[in-house]
Amino acid sequence: MDFISNSARSAPWATPLVGVVALLFAAANLKSIPFYHTLHTLPSLYRLLKPRFRTRGAKACSDAPVANPPTESATLFKHYATRSRVTITDLDINLHKSNSTFFLDADNNRAALLTKLLSEGLATTGPSIFILAGVACKFRQEIRPFQAYTVSSRILAWNDQSLYVVTYFLKPGVRLPAEIDVLGSPSAVLKDDKYRKSVFAVMVTKYVFKAGRRTVPPEEVLRSAGFAVSGGGGGASKSEGGYGDDSIDYAIKSGLEYVRGCME
Repeated sequence: MDFISNSARSAPWATPLVGVVALLFAAANLKSIPFYHTLHTLPSLYRLLKPRFRTRGAKACSDAPVANPPTESATLFKHYATRSRVTITDLDINLHKSNSTFFLDADNNRAALLTKLLSEGLATTGPSIFILAGVACKFRQEIRPFQAYTVSSRILAWNDQSLYVVTYFLKPGVRLPAEIDVLGSPSAVLKDDKYRKSVFAVMVTKYVFKAGRRTVPPEEVLRSAGFAVSGGGGGASKSEGGYGDDSIDYAIKSGLEYVRGCME
C-alpha cells in the first residue's frame, strides 16, 4: 500500500490516465458492462406487462371482452431491426464475433419484436407468455472486430402449436424486400445473388405460448392481438397496405418448409 501511495504521489498524472483508459475501454466495449443486456430487456418487459394491468382494470369495470383494433396484415411480417458493433469481448479465438454472442443479440431483438406485436394478445389469452422451444442458426460469414451489423427479426410462420421467428444478421443498411423475404422465405434470400452476400447469419426460433399448463394456439394469440387471421388458410385478411389471404398462406407455407429443412 505504501508503494502504491508513493507511486501516486510521484506520478500525479497516473490516476487521471487510468480513469481515461477505463472510460475509453468501457466506451469501446459497452456490451461488457454489467447488466448491459439485462437493461436492454427492460423496455420489452414493460411492453409485455403494461397491457396486462390495463386489461385487468377493464375487466374489473365491465364483463365485456376486451377487443383490440384491427391491425394491418403487413405489420404481422414487419421487421424489427437494431444496429450493433463487434466489441473486444465479443471475439473468439479466431478474432471474429463469437457464435455464442449471436444468440444473445437475437434474444433481445426477438423479445422487442414479440412484445411490440403480441403483448395485447398475450394479455387477453390467459394471460399467456412466449417460451423458447428451439433455435437453429446458419453461420454464413464472419463478422470482424469492431465491424457494424444489423440484427433484424420478423415472424416467419406458425402452425397449430408453434410460432417461428426468423432473425437475420445483416450488413448495415440492407433492407430485404418483402417479395423475396416474406413470400420466398429465408431460402429465397440466401439464393438471391444480391442479398445473400449481405447475410452474416440466419437464425430460426421456435416459440410456444403457455397460459399456465395450457398451450395457446398461435392463431388465438394473433387474433387477440388484432390480426384478422382467416379461418380457412391460417393467414391474415387483407387490409389497406397489407397482404391478401393467398399471399399470406403462401408466405406461411414457404416459411414452414424452411423450418422443416433446418429444425426437423
